[in-house]
Amino acid sequence: MATEVNIPTNGKEETTFGPADLLDAEDPREELVRRVVTSSTFEKSPKLRAFLVYVCRCAIDNQRAAATEQQIGIHVFGRTPGYNPNEDNIVRSQARLLRLKLEHHFANEGKHEPMVITIPKGRYLPTFETREEPVIVPPALPAVDVEEVHAKPPRTRLLVLSAVLIVTLGVLLGWLLGAPRLTKSRAATSAETGKRVGAVNPADNRGALGAIPIPDGVRIAAGKGGDPYIDTFGRRWESDQFYEGGVSNAGPQELFPPVSDPNLFKTMREGAPAQSMLDQSGFRYHIPVPKGVYELRLYFADPIRHTLASTGQDAENVRHFDVNVNGRRILSAFDAIADGGSAAVDVRTFKDISPAADGKVHLEFIPTPERPFISAVELTPGIPGKLKPIRLSAHNSEFADSDGTRWSGDMYYIGGREGTYTASEGGPNVPELYVNERFGNFSYAIPVPPGSYTVKLHFMESFFSPLVQSGLCRGAGCRVFDVTCNGLALLQDFDIFDAAGGAYRPVIRTFHHLHPNGQGKLLLSFTPKVNYAEVRAIEVLDEGTTE
Repeated sequence: MATEVNIPTNGKEETTFGPADLLDAEDPREELVRRVVTSSTFEKSPKLRAFLVYVCRCAIDNQRAAATEQQIGIHVFGRTPGYNPNEDNIVRSQARLLRLKLEHHFANEGKHEPMVITIPKGRYLPTFETREEPVIVPPALPAVDVEEVHAKPPRTRLLVLSAVLIVTLGVLLGWLLGAPRLTKSRAATSAETGKRVGAVNPADNRGALGAIPIPDGVRIAAGKGGDPYIDTFGRRWESDQFYEGGVSNAGPQELFPPVSDPNLFKTMREGAPAQSMLDQSGFRYHIPVPKGVYELRLYFADPIRHTLASTGQDAENVRHFDVNVNGRRILSAFDAIADGGSAAVDVRTFKDISPAADGKVHLEFIPTPERPFISAVELTPGIPGKLKPIRLSAHNSEFADSDGTRWSGDMYYIGGREGTYTASEGGPNVPELYVNERFGNFSYAIPVPPGSYTVKLHFMESFFSPLVQSGLCRGAGCRVFDVTCNGLALLQDFDIFDAAGGAYRPVIRTFHHLHPNGQGKLLLSFTPKVNYAEVRAIEVLDEGTTE
């Protein structure tokens, strides 16, 4: 049965067509598109089907100008002509999902297709590439990056594919050997208190292999059932798995101050209730990972904060618990609400985490005496003795700058608002890193392990510019603010326009030997004196050695 796709041609009308109407069936690319959009991978994703059909038509008809972010937003997602993509990221966020769907399809249902459809990062026009050698990828493992492989000479490509095949077979062998210990049904509900490891049914393509960090890491949305969750930055969070004990409960349904992705914290895993406060139970995670060094991030969003706030009470000193990693205590008498301060979500970061002798990272959440909880767990490949660079931009999505440096979207902020500069405001074009800003009276609580860090702050003045005719103030003296790190003054009476010698000129200020506070945060506070403070991007670099 043909699957129909509704593609809006403007903000009001929609054109309906199915794969049979796609293009001339004599072109093998058209047949491939037809098979992909009618596959089970896209069965429940009508908008992604429409997205794929639209951009494939643009590619096959060589209509490059029609495959821009704005045109896709208009014709696929019904945005009005002339809308600003910088203020509405629907196309960028859906493009990330579409890339994931395509990778999944060609690694599973479409693994025997002679041709592969890819949408290279940074563009929307797809490519149709002949699959020269079969790539064996197990379900739920990320597919080989086609762009990287095909950018190498043929001999190098064969070596890369061979290496991928060897690694994949090794992971499969390791998983098969450990499978008997993970084959019990999870069957976890909010009322369950059983001591079971959270393995999932391989039939739903979310088995143990789905969380092996190759290459991006393990991300678990604690307490969540069903399909994996794709956050606002395009990162995939597996539903709850690898746990033992505890119950799945609802997390806070409202978060204030706002966070970049509140939906990630709608659920949590919590210790099971007991007959008395002295008899609370904890829970564990046993996460299988390849041998290596990892960074661990634990996310805590406690609904008690909002429950007690409605009664006028402070939620600090209400819940305490301990956390162990492979038997080593990393958090003692931990109070997530006090630890997070004014932030709605508390994040703790740890480096140099390695699997135990059994190939798993063991996390233990211990009541002392209140019930422990966790909202999300993230294990990503690390560097021995050193935290990987943290690069935050005020964008609402990840991107690579002109030098190829990758920047994450805006996170760890407390307060402030987003602002976007466009050249139409009277100024020149500027580097993409400086297009977006966070402004107001705000802070960033960046979680880092103990150590010494270099912080780079990126600024640019575009609002108080002599070229902005509608501005009430133009030039030096219009924006003045202070910046501190854990109370230490970094910048005083800072004027971006004055420091840069004009508008639209990026300014970078670098600070060395900064240390986290007792809550494991580099708390960067931006305090206005004249008008609002602002920042475009932040870099945090570990000064530790790699010994």
